[in-house]
Amino acid sequence: MYDLILWKNRRTEKSNTYTITANIDPETKQPDGTYKLTPVFGEVIEAGTSFNQQNMNHMESGINEAMIIANMGIIQLRQHQRELENTYFETGTAKISSNENYPFNKESVTVAMGKARNTLDYIVIAFCDDLQQGRAIRIKDKQLNGFKIEVEDCPKTPVTIKYFILGGMM
Repeated sequence: MYDLILWKNRRTEKSNTYTITANIDPETKQPDGTYKLTPVFGEVIEAGTSFNQQNMNHMESGINEAMIIANMGIIQLRQHQRELENTYFETGTAKISSNENYPFNKESVTVAMGKARNTLDYIVIAFCDDLQQGRAIRIKDKQLNGFKIEVEDCPKTPVTIKYFILGGMM
């Protein structure tokens, strides 16, 4: 952890005091109208913190530590943003029916998502409240912009499959 150095200014007895000397033109040996200000220090009251290698390197290590901490904070914020984006969800329904008899009445329907995903790492939960017959509801052929819902032993009367999509935005 960075140990703070309390920097002190150099203070003198005659602070902000100068002697004024007229500048002489070398050709005419007369004053040229300009003046030179020379600081008058007087007696040193407080020496102040010196600008040396030890103090400057100490300051550099503190700046470096602050940048590392800031970068770690940025990384954590980005991770939280990814996790938040991955909580995006979508719901919908799809109607499906079959004209065939068992065992050839396996049907599937393609579902287009409202918003395309960035990855195929999303979860689809499908369920049906009014299914009279049928053995399984499967999610197949996942793509970035859609998927297929397949119903095995699908009935001839249309059934509504409800689905819930979670994630895929990372």
